[in-house]
Amino acid sequence: MAPPRAWEKNVKPQRIADDDAGESDDMSAAGDRVDDGDREDGHDFTSESEVYEDARSEQDDDEQSPSEEGNVQDQMSNVSFGALKQAQDTLSRKRKRGSDANEEQEDKLKALRKRLKELKGRNGDMQQGNGAVQEKSGSKATKAKVTQDEATPNDEDDDASDSDSAPSEEGAPNLSRSSKHAPAAQSTRHQVSRKRNVIDVPKRVVRDPRFDALQQRHSHSGNNSEKAYSFLRDYQKSEISELKAALKKAKSEEDKVTLRRKINSMENRLKSKESKERQQEILRKHRKEEREKVQQGKTPYFLKKKDLKEQALVEKFKGMKSKDRAKLVEKRKKKEGQKERKKMPEMSRRAG
Repeated sequence: MAPPRAWEKNVKPQRIADDDAGESDDMSAAGDRVDDGDREDGHDFTSESEVYEDARSEQDDDEQSPSEEGNVQDQMSNVSFGALKQAQDTLSRKRKRGSDANEEQEDKLKALRKRLKELKGRNGDMQQGNGAVQEKSGSKATKAKVTQDEATPNDEDDDASDSDSAPSEEGAPNLSRSSKHAPAAQSTRHQVSRKRNVIDVPKRVVRDPRFDALQQRHSHSGNNSEKAYSFLRDYQKSEISELKAALKKAKSEEDKVTLRRKINSMENRLKSKESKERQQEILRKHRKEEREKVQQGKTPYFLKKKDLKEQALVEKFKGMKSKDRAKLVEKRKKKEGQKERKKMPEMSRRAG
């Protein structure tokens, strides 16, 4: 089988000395040929690379005769190292270029898919929020669509399947109010309570006459309450008399002590209440007199606490009997004497 024309044209027997001398020239020429070959339409290999491939195909052919195989081997032995190096560089460069392009495309597709998944997850979480959050999620959905349009055509099928699974928010109702004065919007999916008021019954209002303004005739309700509950004082006095009778019948000292303590506490309570009522009565009379003086054009005089206590004590002595008055005077003298002794220094106390 005769060698092709390209083989006859480009492959020429060269001398061994010329191979060593022109190796550098062949390398520079090979670079220029590779650049020219890349610019051609769809042809990335130079004539030397085609020669190399044809030689390999012819060498592997099973139908070749032994004489032809020997001729091919002789011709291959005459090929320069520069041509072989050039063919090897072009093949490796083409392979690298294709692998880099595929890797870059796959990286872009992975980044786009990851971004789409993140946007879908955010949109799903935003649907459960209020109207303002839903508006933000809608803007994110539009951003996701823009990224889908910018994706490569090879990934259109994957993007379409992902977009079908994502929830669409274009038809979602906007529950945000137009202004703060507008009524609140409620979703139609909100479940309404099953209870219904068929007949409106007026609410029952509980009224206590003791604290109702309709039942109080006067503005000063304190006096009326004291008069209304004055019977409690009679109950307390009767209870004190019963305790005194039980004290006379008691035999053990413990019972007597407890009964005396109860009697004294109840009597003191009644006395303090009577003294307060006495002071209130004096103050009431004084205010009445001052109102009359103010009507006459005089300046009012406000009673002090000290004067109030003195007048109350005078009224108390007036209402007491002579024996009770004498006992009270003796008690007061004894009490005042004890106070004076406490104020005296220790030496004078010992001398006395």
